[in-house]
Amino acid sequence: MFQAVLFDMDGLFIDSEPDWHAAELEMMRANGYEWTPADQLKSLGGPLHRVTEYMSVCLNGAKTPEQLGTLIVEEMTKRMSGKVSFMPGAIEFSRELANSDIPQALVSASPRRIVDAVLTGMNEKYFAFSVAAGDIERTKPFPDPYLHAAKLLNVEITECLIFEDSPTGLTAARASGAFVVGIPHLVEVPEEPRLKIVKSFKDVSASTLAEWFALNQRELGRSS
Repeated sequence: MFQAVLFDMDGLFIDSEPDWHAAELEMMRANGYEWTPADQLKSLGGPLHRVTEYMSVCLNGAKTPEQLGTLIVEEMTKRMSGKVSFMPGAIEFSRELANSDIPQALVSASPRRIVDAVLTGMNEKYFAFSVAAGDIERTKPFPDPYLHAAKLLNVEITECLIFEDSPTGLTAARASGAFVVGIPHLVEVPEEPRLKIVKSFKDVSASTLAEWFALNQRELGRSS
Protein backbone atom coordinates (compact mmCIF):
# COMPACT_ATOMS: atom_id res chain seq x y z
CA MET A 1 0.00 0.00 0.00
CA PHE A 2 1.04 3.64 -0.37
CA GLN A 3 3.29 4.86 2.43
CA ALA A 4 1.15 7.98 2.92
CA VAL A 5 -1.75 9.94 1.46
CA LEU A 6 -1.46 13.71 1.02
CA PHE A 7 -4.48 15.99 0.57
CA ASP A 8 -4.96 19.46 -0.81
CA MET A 9 -7.33 21.48 1.39
CA ASP A 10 -9.54 24.10 -0.30
CA GLY A 11 -12.10 22.66 -2.69
CA LEU A 12 -10.63 19.17 -2.31
CA PHE A 13 -10.92 18.11 1.32
CA ILE A 14 -13.05 20.96 2.65
CA ASP A 15 -15.88 22.72 0.82
CA SER A 16 -14.38 26.19 1.20
CA GLU A 17 -14.56 27.48 -2.39
CA PRO A 18 -18.00 29.08 -1.80
CA ASP A 19 -16.52 30.95 1.18
CA TRP A 20 -13.51 32.06 -0.86
CA HIS A 21 -15.80 33.25 -3.64
CA ALA A 22 -18.11 35.12 -1.25
CA ALA A 23 -15.18 36.75 0.56
CA GLU A 24 -13.51 37.81 -2.70
CA LEU A 25 -16.80 39.07 -4.15
CA GLU A 26 -17.62 41.17 -1.08
CA MET A 27 -14.10 42.58 -0.79
CA MET A 28 -13.86 43.55 -4.46
CA ARG A 29 -17.38 44.98 -4.51
CA ALA A 30 -16.51 47.13 -1.51
CA ASN A 31 -13.67 48.51 -3.61
CA GLY A 32 -15.87 49.25 -6.62
CA TYR A 33 -15.18 46.16 -8.71
CA GLU A 34 -17.71 43.47 -9.65
CA TRP A 35 -15.94 40.13 -9.21
CA THR A 36 -17.11 37.76 -11.96
CA PRO A 37 -17.14 33.96 -12.36
CA ALA A 38 -14.31 34.40 -14.89
CA ASP A 39 -12.27 36.24 -12.24
CA GLN A 40 -12.98 33.45 -9.77
CA LEU A 41 -11.87 30.80 -12.26
CA LYS A 42 -8.57 32.61 -12.81
CA SER A 43 -8.03 32.56 -9.04
CA LEU A 44 -8.86 28.88 -8.53
CA GLY A 45 -6.20 27.02 -6.59
CA GLY A 46 -4.18 30.06 -5.54
CA PRO A 47 -1.54 30.67 -4.35
CA LEU A 48 -2.83 33.69 -2.46
CA HIS A 49 -0.13 36.10 -3.64
CA ARG A 50 -1.07 35.40 -7.28
CA VAL A 51 -4.74 36.00 -6.49
CA THR A 52 -4.14 39.29 -4.69
CA GLU A 53 -1.79 40.49 -7.43
CA TYR A 54 -4.58 39.83 -9.93
CA MET A 55 -7.08 41.64 -7.68
CA SER A 56 -4.78 44.64 -7.42
CA VAL A 57 -4.60 44.85 -11.21
CA CYS A 58 -8.41 44.67 -11.40
CA LEU A 59 -8.54 47.63 -8.99
CA ASN A 60 -5.96 49.54 -11.05
CA GLY A 61 -3.60 49.56 -8.08
CA ALA A 62 -6.05 51.24 -5.70
CA LYS A 63 -5.02 48.64 -3.13
CA THR A 64 -1.75 46.75 -3.04
CA PRO A 65 -1.59 42.94 -3.16
CA GLU A 66 -0.34 43.01 0.43
CA GLN A 67 -3.31 45.06 1.63
CA LEU A 68 -5.74 42.77 -0.17
CA GLY A 69 -3.96 39.70 1.21
CA THR A 70 -4.35 40.94 4.78
CA LEU A 71 -8.06 41.57 4.25
CA ILE A 72 -8.80 38.20 2.66
CA VAL A 73 -6.82 36.22 5.25
CA GLU A 74 -8.67 37.94 8.10
CA GLU A 75 -12.03 37.26 6.49
CA MET A 76 -11.30 33.63 5.63
CA THR A 77 -9.84 32.92 9.08
CA LYS A 78 -13.08 34.21 10.57
CA ARG A 79 -15.19 32.16 8.16
CA MET A 80 -13.25 28.93 8.74
CA SER A 81 -12.97 29.14 12.53
CA GLY A 82 -15.31 26.59 14.08
CA LYS A 83 -17.09 25.94 10.79
CA VAL A 84 -15.72 23.27 8.49
CA SER A 85 -17.73 21.67 5.69
CA PHE A 86 -16.20 18.62 4.05
CA MET A 87 -16.34 17.64 0.41
CA PRO A 88 -18.49 14.53 -0.25
CA GLY A 89 -16.87 11.43 1.23
CA ALA A 90 -13.69 13.24 2.33
CA ILE A 91 -13.82 12.75 6.09
CA GLU A 92 -15.14 9.19 5.72
CA PHE A 93 -12.22 8.31 3.45
CA SER A 94 -9.74 9.96 5.83
CA ARG A 95 -11.22 7.98 8.70
CA GLU A 96 -10.84 4.75 6.70
CA LEU A 97 -7.18 5.55 6.06
CA ALA A 98 -6.62 6.24 9.76
CA ASN A 99 -8.22 2.91 10.67
CA SER A 100 -5.78 1.25 8.25
CA ASP A 101 -2.83 3.08 9.86
CA ILE A 102 -1.95 4.95 6.64
CA PRO A 103 -0.31 8.31 7.51
CA GLN A 104 -1.97 11.47 6.18
CA ALA A 105 -0.98 15.11 5.71
CA LEU A 106 -2.86 18.23 4.66
CA VAL A 107 -0.95 20.30 2.09
CA SER A 108 -2.38 23.73 1.32
CA ALA A 109 -1.47 26.88 -0.61
CA SER A 110 -3.45 28.87 1.97
CA PRO A 111 -1.63 30.80 4.73
CA ARG A 112 -0.95 29.10 8.06
CA ARG A 113 -3.63 31.12 9.89
CA ILE A 114 -6.35 29.75 7.63
CA VAL A 115 -5.03 26.18 7.74
CA ASP A 116 -4.87 26.28 11.54
CA ALA A 117 -8.42 27.67 11.69
CA VAL A 118 -9.62 24.73 9.58
CA LEU A 119 -7.75 22.17 11.69
CA THR A 120 -9.15 23.68 14.88
CA GLY A 121 -12.66 23.42 13.50
CA MET A 122 -12.35 19.72 12.66
CA ASN A 123 -13.83 17.32 15.22
CA GLU A 124 -12.03 14.33 13.67
CA LYS A 125 -8.31 14.96 13.26
CA TYR A 126 -6.44 12.38 11.20
CA PHE A 127 -3.59 14.49 9.80
CA ALA A 128 -0.16 13.81 11.26
CA PHE A 129 1.16 17.05 9.71
CA SER A 130 -0.01 20.05 7.74
CA VAL A 131 1.89 22.27 5.30
CA ALA A 132 0.77 25.83 4.58
CA ALA A 133 1.99 28.67 2.39
CA GLY A 134 4.88 30.33 4.22
CA ASP A 135 6.07 27.12 5.89
CA ILE A 136 8.62 26.74 3.08
CA GLU A 137 10.00 29.18 0.52
CA ARG A 138 8.02 28.04 -2.52
CA THR A 139 4.38 27.00 -2.60
CA LYS A 140 2.24 25.47 -5.34
CA PRO A 141 2.55 25.21 -8.37
CA PHE A 142 6.04 24.11 -7.26
CA PRO A 143 6.20 20.58 -5.82
CA ASP A 144 8.01 21.76 -2.68
CA PRO A 145 5.00 21.59 -0.30
CA TYR A 146 4.39 17.94 -1.16
CA LEU A 147 8.07 17.09 -0.96
CA HIS A 148 8.16 18.77 2.46
CA ALA A 149 5.11 16.79 3.65
CA ALA A 150 6.76 13.52 2.60
CA LYS A 151 9.89 14.54 4.50
CA LEU A 152 7.86 15.32 7.64
CA LEU A 153 6.19 11.90 7.38
CA ASN A 154 9.57 10.23 6.69
CA VAL A 155 8.28 8.52 3.53
CA GLU A 156 9.34 8.41 -0.12
CA ILE A 157 7.33 10.80 -2.27
CA THR A 158 7.20 8.25 -5.11
CA GLU A 159 5.38 5.90 -2.71
CA CYS A 160 2.81 8.56 -1.80
CA LEU A 161 -0.68 9.22 -3.14
CA ILE A 162 -1.78 12.85 -3.62
CA PHE A 163 -5.34 14.13 -4.05
CA GLU A 164 -5.74 17.49 -5.83
CA ASP A 165 -8.46 19.45 -7.61
CA SER A 166 -7.09 22.62 -9.25
CA PRO A 167 -4.71 22.99 -12.20
CA THR A 168 -2.19 24.74 -9.92
CA GLY A 169 -2.31 21.95 -7.36
CA LEU A 170 -2.21 19.20 -9.97
CA THR A 171 0.91 20.79 -11.48
CA ALA A 172 2.59 20.70 -8.07
CA ALA A 173 1.47 17.15 -7.34
CA ARG A 174 2.57 15.72 -10.69
CA ALA A 175 5.96 17.43 -10.44
CA SER A 176 6.55 15.91 -6.99
CA GLY A 177 6.89 12.36 -8.33
CA ALA A 178 3.91 10.97 -6.39
CA PHE A 179 0.95 9.05 -7.79
CA VAL A 180 -1.81 11.64 -8.25
CA VAL A 181 -5.60 11.49 -8.18
CA GLY A 182 -7.51 14.49 -9.45
CA ILE A 183 -11.01 15.49 -8.37
CA PRO A 184 -11.30 18.55 -10.64
CA HIS A 185 -14.09 21.12 -10.60
CA LEU A 186 -14.91 23.48 -13.49
CA VAL A 187 -11.89 22.27 -15.49
CA GLU A 188 -11.21 19.22 -17.67
CA VAL A 189 -8.13 17.17 -16.75
CA PRO A 190 -7.00 14.23 -18.92
CA GLU A 191 -5.71 11.06 -17.28
CA GLU A 192 -2.07 10.00 -17.50
CA PRO A 193 -0.24 6.80 -16.45
CA ARG A 194 0.23 8.09 -12.87
CA LEU A 195 -2.69 10.54 -12.81
CA LYS A 196 -6.20 9.20 -12.31
CA ILE A 197 -9.43 11.23 -12.31
CA VAL A 198 -12.50 10.56 -10.12
CA LYS A 199 -15.66 12.54 -9.42
CA SER A 200 -15.43 12.48 -5.62
CA PHE A 201 -14.04 10.59 -2.65
CA LYS A 202 -17.16 8.42 -2.82
CA ASP A 203 -15.58 6.78 -5.87
CA VAL A 204 -12.51 5.72 -3.87
CA SER A 205 -12.17 2.56 -1.76
CA ALA A 206 -9.46 0.37 -0.26
CA SER A 207 -9.56 -1.85 -3.34
CA THR A 208 -9.17 1.21 -5.59
CA LEU A 209 -6.07 2.25 -3.65
CA ALA A 210 -4.63 -1.25 -4.00
CA GLU A 211 -5.16 -1.11 -7.78
CA TRP A 212 -3.53 2.31 -7.99
CA PHE A 213 -0.61 1.17 -5.86
CA ALA A 214 0.01 -1.79 -8.17
CA LEU A 215 -0.17 0.56 -11.17
CA ASN A 216 2.22 2.96 -9.46
CA GLN A 217 4.75 0.17 -8.90
CA ARG A 218 4.53 -0.94 -12.53
CA GLU A 219 4.99 2.59 -13.85
CA LEU A 220 7.92 3.22 -11.52
CA GLY A 221 9.50 -0.02 -12.73
CA ARG A 222 9.16 1.09 -16.35
CA SER A 223 10.81 4.45 -15.65
CA SER A 224 13.74 2.99 -13.69
